[in-house]
Amino acid sequence: MTLFQPPAALGVVTQRAVNSLAIPKPAIAANPSLTAQQLVHIPIWWWVQPGWWRTHTASASAGGLTITARAVPQKITWYAGDGTTTVCTGPGTPWTPRADPKAASPDCGHTYTTTSANEPGGKFTLRAVATWEISWSGGGFSGTEPAITTTTAANVTVAEFRAVITG
Repeated sequence: MTLFQPPAALGVVTQRAVNSLAIPKPAIAANPSLTAQQLVHIPIWWWVQPGWWRTHTASASAGGLTITARAVPQKITWYAGDGTTTVCTGPGTPWTPRADPKAASPDCGHTYTTTSANEPGGKFTLRAVATWEISWSGGGFSGTEPAITTTTAANVTVAEFRAVITG
């Protein structure tokens, strides 16, 4: 019995297709805006810009064999910079003015409980790490490759307001 062997070029063409994927870094958004000073105990909503959370494809060919690679977003891991991590399995919900400004995001956000005053530069470094599932198919073959991650970082200033009682 003879087993069907894939063409020798399969690995090369597959790698070429995977390498051709234009996988973007997370286009992060937040409310309150990350450029504004955040306050302890006030929820922040995190999400990626509309249209970012989508499948990306690329193809490569050689010797009559065409392979199409696909990158599908699986999750975004948000490293808040204060030692906490939030994992979101979707793009997050954009904040709208109809939402209660004191309410937490329904699916992706954070509430800082400490200030960033003692951090370098007085800021936390927020990192959004997107994990992409990679698969490929073509010429009667299909498979998967190791996941790929892309990262975006932003500096966040977190402060607290203190009440002053005068008498």
